[in-house]
Amino acid sequence: KENGVLALDVNSDPYHLALALVAPDGNLRRHLTLSLEEVDRAKNKGAKELVLWKIAHQVISLAEEHGVVIATERLKHLRKSRRGDGSGRAFRGKQHRFAYASLLRKVHSLARRKGIQVVEVNPQDTSTIGMLKYAPQLSLSKDVAAAYVIGRRALGFREKLPRGYERLLRDERFRGHVQGFYASKVQELRAKKAQERNPYLRRRLSREIGRAKRHLALLSSLQGSLGGQDGFTEGRNRPGGNAWRVLRVGTFLPLLRNAVPRDLSPLKALLHRGAWEGWKGSLGPPPGGGPGCANVHFG
Repeated sequence: KENGVLALDVNSDPYHLALALVAPDGNLRRHLTLSLEEVDRAKNKGAKELVLWKIAHQVISLAEEHGVVIATERLKHLRKSRRGDGSGRAFRGKQHRFAYASLLRKVHSLARRKGIQVVEVNPQDTSTIGMLKYAPQLSLSKDVAAAYVIGRRALGFREKLPRGYERLLRDERFRGHVQGFYASKVQELRAKKAQERNPYLRRRLSREIGRAKRHLALLSSLQGSLGGQDGFTEGRNRPGGNAWRVLRVGTFLPLLRNAVPRDLSPLKALLHRGAWEGWKGSLGPPPGGGPGCANVHFG
């Protein structure tokens, strides 16, 4: 790892592989994407395999060019979709054709042949941290930001909460605003479900109610504590809950009005200063929800 790492992450829209070249000091040296649209256009399984091998060779060539090791998420942790990345059914539909695991296995296989070290990391919260921290801070796409977090984790870095986010989570007015948003959303969804006769739509509303209630429970898990500045648990629960997940729940839907926002630049003001009140009027519903949250939907 003395020269750094080349980290990988996948994105469904646009359909590409994101790569982040991370220096030994944890700074981002370079980032790029490799289109995966050709995988979708391949006519059969054999053709798809050839395309995947071609992409794997491109990844290995980049690692050789820069003299770095490769960092990926652990193969045993790969699933059809990663919880919390906003991928959902549309991404799963693409992923069964694309077989992200197949691509990573090809990268691992070629790396072994070339004598290139591969570091596998726990992917937990890499997408969330990337979107909250590095996407707004460095003006990166969410997938490149996630790859950057994977690379930093492979080098042994832990992601601390920026001071602005710490202030935000300690702000009782902000927490009250967010809790009011989700409480109002639960009431609104229950009212819609009571009037809905379509069984499919009723099930969908039930799922949305469940998500809103889980978000409320997550917000309550802070219990006046941030549960550690890094918020990364490695699968273990910490007192006060996971701060990164609470931040995601507290900012994406209530303030940015999207479960997975495309534009994460507004978070820069929060990240540095924790200043949320100055722009809540234009980007989010008023405290306690109300009409302003009527068109906000869960992903």
